[in-house]
Amino acid sequence: MDLTLIPLFKAMAKKLAWASARQTVLAENVANANTPGFGASDLKPVDFGKLLSGKGDGILRLASTSPAHITTPAGGTPVAQRVATPGPIQLEDQMMKVSDTATDYAFTTSLYQKQIALIKEALGH
Repeated sequence: MDLTLIPLFKAMAKKLAWASARQTVLAENVANANTPGFGASDLKPVDFGKLLSGKGDGILRLASTSPAHITTPAGGTPVAQRVATPGPIQLEDQMMKVSDTATDYAFTTSLYQKQIALIKEALGH
């Protein structure tokens, strides 16, 4: 069973990929905090509620079994879009972002596991 065919799992996988990419960017910021001329950056937040509603980047489409059903357009933008943050690097702010991202990753992972358990229960395993 390919879980990436289920829209909710696809969105959670995209959220996990975004959180992982953000941790990499934040780690670069912390590592280069004392490098002259280095500018901090972050990833542009993604509206995952919009993504799940079908108004996001097109990875989630409405299921249609008839040509008369509404469909969503394909295509879209990448999840991880890097943006520069103005001003000097504040290590405290960077570490708070790291902590928030780790918490968000852990929450999404927990949700992923619970959804798999729910599917197993429905299948009688």
